[in-house]
Amino acid sequence: MTTEYRDDTHTYLLDGKPIPNVTTILQAAGLYNDSFFTEESRNRGTYVHKACLFHLQDDLDDIGIPNEYWGYIEAFKNFMSESDCKPHIGLCEIPWFSEVWRFGGTIDMPCVINGKESIVDIKSGAESPTTGMQLAAYGMLYDVPSVNRYGLYLKASGKYKLIPYTDRNDIKIFNAALTLYHYRAEKGLL
Repeated sequence: MTTEYRDDTHTYLLDGKPIPNVTTILQAAGLYNDSFFTEESRNRGTYVHKACLFHLQDDLDDIGIPNEYWGYIEAFKNFMSESDCKPHIGLCEIPWFSEVWRFGGTIDMPCVINGKESIVDIKSGAESPTTGMQLAAYGMLYDVPSVNRYGLYLKASGKYKLIPYTDRNDIKIFNAALTLYHYRAEKGLL
């Protein structure tokens, strides 16, 4: 299996063929609505995710980060200093692929929290009802039994909220969406 990720188009390729990412699958099933995203929220998400990764790598350089995003970065720093989170730094923010299920995704932060293998999705916006499903999909890609799933919601105020996602239906819903996506793609219905 050969895998490739094209950052400029946010495209995942498996053996040279495009495969859907988690968000695309949830959107196609009508579960994810990105109409409320703005250019500013996209830019914020990009800056915040990159800054969080650079912080984990001890390479955070404040040059080029707009002032209005520093509160989110401080929130991430606060979380890291106040929690028992031990990130697997080399696995953070890299593309993951499933040959069996034919989809890809980028897990923000595989880690250990309170002694348990976990995955954390970093958010700089409002809570979304699809985060649990998104994390369940990432759990499929990460392929660690009984992985804990968390959404880390960062606030401009420097505060954060860590939310565990434990609903067992999340994986069932994502699998239904994934099956429907592949069926529709094969029938030319997308």
